[in-house]
Amino acid sequence: MAGYRFCRSDDIPLLVAAHNACWVPHFGTEQAMTIDSFKRGVRELGLWSSSCMVAFDGDEPIGVLIGAKRDGDANCVHRLAVRPDHQRRGHGRHLLTSLADKAAILGPARLVAEIPADWTEVRRFFEKSGFVAEARYADFVAPACSDEGDADPRADLIVPIGLDELVESGAFDLGQRRAWARSKASLAARAAELEGIAIATDRIEAYVLSRAAREGTEREVIALGAAPGAQAQALLALLMARVRGAGGPVRIPMIAAQETSFATLAELGFLVERETIGYVAANQREGSHE
Repeated sequence: MAGYRFCRSDDIPLLVAAHNACWVPHFGTEQAMTIDSFKRGVRELGLWSSSCMVAFDGDEPIGVLIGAKRDGDANCVHRLAVRPDHQRRGHGRHLLTSLADKAAILGPARLVAEIPADWTEVRRFFEKSGFVAEARYADFVAPACSDEGDADPRADLIVPIGLDELVESGAFDLGQRRAWARSKASLAARAAELEGIAIATDRIEAYVLSRAAREGTEREVIALGAAPGAQAQALLALLMARVRGAGGPVRIPMIAAQETSFATLAELGFLVERETIGYVAANQREGSHE
C-alpha cells in the first residue's frame, strides 16, 4: 500500500532522489536534479520543501511533487511525476489534491502550474484535476547578429540599469502577467547575474535585462519593455541589437504577450520555439499572480 508525506527542509536529498527516480525516466538524464540545483531553485524560484511531497511503495519513492511558494502570492506545482511502473493508480492525483488542500488551509490558496503546450496528456491530467488555462507564454529564440547598433547615434544614450531602478521608475510594471521564473521575486533572487541596459529621457523609453546562460553560449533575456509609441519600440530594437551583437544566440524564455507583444518580437527577428500554458486551480482563477 502506498504512503505519502509532505517534506521538511532536511528532506532535500530525498526529494532529489525521488525526482530523479520519477521524473528522469520520462524526460531523460539531462533533466536530473542535484542537491545544488535544488538549493538554487530554493533561492531563485522559491522551491519550498514543505510544499513538496513524496509517494512511497515501502521505502522506494514512486511519485514526487516539487512545489514552490511565494507568501502572499501563490503555490506553484514546479514538477509532478510518477514512476512509469506505478502510473495510472491515482498517485499523481493524490499528490496534487494534497497540496491544494494544504494551500487552502495554510495559504496562499492560489495554486498554479505552467505546462508546455505540447504536453497534451499532462495538460489533460491537470484539467481533469480542476485546473483551468489562464495564461499563455512562449519561448523565443534568435541567432546572434554582428550589428550591435553602435553606428546609430542613439547608441550613445544607452546606460546600465538595475531591477530596482526599473521598479522604482514604474517601467517594470508589477501588474503585468509574468511567468513564475520572470516575476519580480525570481528576478530579484538572480539580481547579481542580471545585466541591464536602458534608454531614458524624462522616463525610461526602453530596457532589457539579460544574463549569460549557465550552459552553452546563449544569452537569456529575462525582462524587456518599452514605453508606448513607435519611438520607444525603435529604441527597444536598438537595445536588442546590442544584446544580440554580444555573441551567441539569444533566448527569451517564458514571456507573456502582456510583457512585450509577440508581433514586436517577430519584427526583431525572434521565432517562437515553444509555447507554455499557465494553469490555475479553478477556484483561484481570479487571484493575482504578482
